[in-house]
Amino acid sequence: MTEDYIESVNKLRENFLTEKSQKVFRKWNKVMSFEFSDIGKTYHFKIENGTPNEIVEGEPEKSDVKITTDSETWVGVMSGEIGGMKAYTSKKLKVKGSMPDLLKLQKLMK
Repeated sequence: MTEDYIESVNKLRENFLTEKSQKVFRKWNKVMSFEFSDIGKTYHFKIENGTPNEIVEGEPEKSDVKITTDSETWVGVMSGEIGGMKAYTSKKLKVKGSMPDLLKLQKLMK
């Protein structure tokens, strides 16, 4: 697989930049990380006052929301080919974070 998984992380990151998202997430100061189990890579970005910074390769010191999956599942979820809930319930997608944060983030993944 090419680096479609990075494009999919960036798609989620860019979803923070819409006018609607800026209002919803304006007070957010969080770190999101993405661990791709099949390729052994982790990426993260920090959200400051609702605005995401650039994607960085590597494990962050602290992660408020951590998504662990394989790259193919992630691309499928972000493209809409795989339902996020289906990936989660089948344990292909694992998410760690507070429930209010996860529910809020779900809106960005559509």
